[in-house]
Amino acid sequence: MKKPPKQSYPDNPQTVGEHIRKKRIDSNQTQMEVSIIIGVDEDTITGWELGRYVPQVHWYPAIIKYLGYYPFDHETETISGKLLQVRYCNGWSCKELAIVLGVDTATVRRWELKKSIIHLKSHEKIIKLWLE
Repeated sequence: MKKPPKQSYPDNPQTVGEHIRKKRIDSNQTQMEVSIIIGVDEDTITGWELGRYVPQVHWYPAIIKYLGYYPFDHETETISGKLLQVRYCNGWSCKELAIVLGVDTATVRRWELKKSIIHLKSHEKIIKLWLE
């Protein structure tokens, strides 16, 4: 198998994979070491770092823990942004978050996309989850 081309150091990481690569290089770790920490195989880390694919949401909590910070570039000041942050930090799909909030999946997506108003009861549940 041909070795992938050497990637440059990501000074200003934009993707989750670039964030992982930067942290890994700064920590002087191998992809194998990072794969063990996150709980995936080494090829998965390589794929993320090279931008071949994006991590599935259920890996986000382990990635956030490894990085030590939230790597996603979206606003978190509005309730919609907080909702997405809650979902990512917990590694939940829209369906899983919908179950937690007692709404349907389409409603969660509309809220995240700011295409629907979040009712007060749900707003309170989201804030409670966000503060946990």
